[in-house]
Amino acid sequence: MKLGKTTLFLESWGPLLVGGLTFVALELWQGAVVSQFANHGWKAEGLYGAVFNWAAIQTGFAFGVYGFVASKAGGFIDAVRGTVAMDRFHRYVKAANVLGFVLTVLSIPLLVINPDLKAPTSVVYAVVSAWFALFVWAFVTFLRIAYTFGHLSGVKDNAPFYPAGS
Repeated sequence: MKLGKTTLFLESWGPLLVGGLTFVALELWQGAVVSQFANHGWKAEGLYGAVFNWAAIQTGFAFGVYGFVASKAGGFIDAVRGTVAMDRFHRYVKAANVLGFVLTVLSIPLLVINPDLKAPTSVVYAVVSAWFALFVWAFVTFLRIAYTFGHLSGVKDNAPFYPAGS
């Protein structure tokens, strides 16, 4: 199946666009977001911890996917190695790894400092909004590789399978 230009554009740039739209939305609805933190409905430290944990898990998974695909010999994955689609998938996996790692590292200061979002200055709110937009970008990037990896790993190989210990 040949993908159209629009589909390929959205596949390639969709995660970044969604992250950018997240930042814009957080800036547009700053008052509503801040009021949720001010009224003790949302907890900033919970947000920082959840994103840090997710980023660490995402990075490990993306690295595992890369290791599986890079080391797979024979079968379907080996047959599609070197194709445009597989090269694109490798770029997506690399992007998920880099974004997950950067997000993990950038989350550490937020965990330690715990910026107050109940009455933030515009700079504090903008920094946390950019960080959260990075999380959304990384998350959608992760979904893209997880979806594709599900298809790659679901193809049955014709080669015999020898379980460990046999």
